Amino acid sequence: MLHLCLNKGRCNFVTSDFPAENPRTQNRTILILTVVVNLNILRKMPKTITILLSIISLFGCNNVIKNNDAEIIVEDGTAIDSVIIETEIKSENLDTSSNNYWVGFFNPDKEVDLQGKYIAADEALYWGRRNKISISIDKILGDSIIGHSIVAGNHRPFYGKIQPTDEGKKYIVREPGDDKYDGQFTFEIINNRLIGVWDAYKSIEIPKREYKLDQMSYKYNPDIMLERARRYGNWDKFIDHGTQIEIYDEGTPDEQVYEWVKREYASSTEKIYEINASNTELTKEDVENLTNSDLVVIRNTIYARHGYSFKNRPLRVFFDAQDWYIPVHADIKQDFTEIEKKNIQLLLRYEKNAKEYYDYFGRG
Repeated sequence: MLHLCLNKGRCNFVTSDFPAENPRTQNRTILILTVVVNLNILRKMPKTITILLSIISLFGCNNVIKNNDAEIIVEDGTAIDSVIIETEIKSENLDTSSNNYWVGFFNPDKEVDLQGKYIAADEALYWGRRNKISISIDKILGDSIIGHSIVAGNHRPFYGKIQPTDEGKKYIVREPGDDKYDGQFTFEIINNRLIGVWDAYKSIEIPKREYKLDQMSYKYNPDIMLERARRYGNWDKFIDHGTQIEIYDEGTPDEQVYEWVKREYASSTEKIYEINASNTELTKEDVENLTNSDLVVIRNTIYARHGYSFKNRPLRVFFDAQDWYIPVHADIKQDFTEIEKKNIQLLLRYEKNAKEYYDYFGRG
């Protein structure tokens, strides 16, 4: 993050030369700016503008740098015995055998101020704090309703009442309240869409959300492949190269100063669209030359096919963009096929080795 002061006709801009894309790695530099102008300062200091720049850049990789903080993330709901010791997980307590869900995006309400709460690397990696949600209405008994929601790795039951309205029916259902992110859903079903709002019980970053959900049917399909919907990038892992400065037309009235903070992130390659770890048993030769991000995405695509709801934010954002992806489970440990179990073990072994390095491209 930078504070830049522009004086005497000199203008600081943020820019970058994008290297040509490699069809294998699709590497490129990405810079995003958030510009805030203080109008009070402008009134008092007309020749000075203070600009706050928040910049993130996303990179693929050819070179390697040693990463001493090797770590593999396996979420509890996806762990298998031979890979990681299972932790105790509460049962979901409700009948979830139905394959019909109301599915769509759980968006921050328009009233919510997102300043400083979103992630922006570029158009392909912008996250405005929306998550894909699935809602299941499990039982209706008179004017009582029982169901559950699945979003961001959380499976939460809800209970409530149906109220008649002039237009039809309003559903007001409440989650138990023993989780930090519990709240109340209020919705109607209009023209085959479930439309409503959600209000958190507690003070959290996004206390109110809105949603318009369509009815979808989930069915496990081992043959489904990733679509090129958006790039994968892990914004939690980066190399910070500090402030970069370039000056053009120095000493002339047209002098321009280009200044930015450069951070680099690993991204996946085309291999994630070619390898299916659910229907084909992989070999050492299939995976030994893959980047760490490739291994992570290919392994987690197994989980996505089973409808796993991701807690990990970069993975959640990536899979939410897949039209076929429906989050329906917070625990899928018992659902893997034998092929998938073998492939998960293989991918994790190579992912562990790859985690010792950080792949990146330098500028230009």
